[in-house]
Amino acid sequence: MKSRWRTLSGESVPDIVSFVREATKGGQAVHVGTDSLQVSRFTEYVTVVVILNPPNGGRVEYLREVVKRENSLRKRLLEEVWRSVVLGLELQDAVANTISIHVDANVDTRYRSSDYVKELTSLVVSQGFRMVLKPDSWAASHVADWTVRHLGKTKVG
Repeated sequence: MKSRWRTLSGESVPDIVSFVREATKGGQAVHVGTDSLQVSRFTEYVTVVVILNPPNGGRVEYLREVVKRENSLRKRLLEEVWRSVVLGLELQDAVANTISIHVDANVDTRYRSSDYVKELTSLVVSQGFRMVLKPDSWAASHVADWTVRHLGKTKVG
């Protein structure tokens, strides 16, 4: 993926695959998640790669992309998951362990996203990834959510 990946401190990451390969030499766990935010006439997607290194914390890299507004919740969730899956596919040869794809959807039927859980699960699992849903999908529902709302915001008009 030729894009503008960054660390949470704002440093540019020229090659996310090389970065992840180097950061996971010790077998660290890799978690990928994407969240989106509706802003004016646009939808902003932020995909994060979280590399855990217990007990020393972890690292987060993110990519922000802005596209024409997508009003359909189903399409937006599918796009979030697809972005995570595509990145997972790019990273899988660089990582020794299984990559976990975190999905910002809830199995609880009180939430609209529950209508799409089976479809989203099929998309992730069919590509050979471990899937994590809410409330355990912290990479998407906390890290990517916080990043899309607070870091590197794109000026859109």
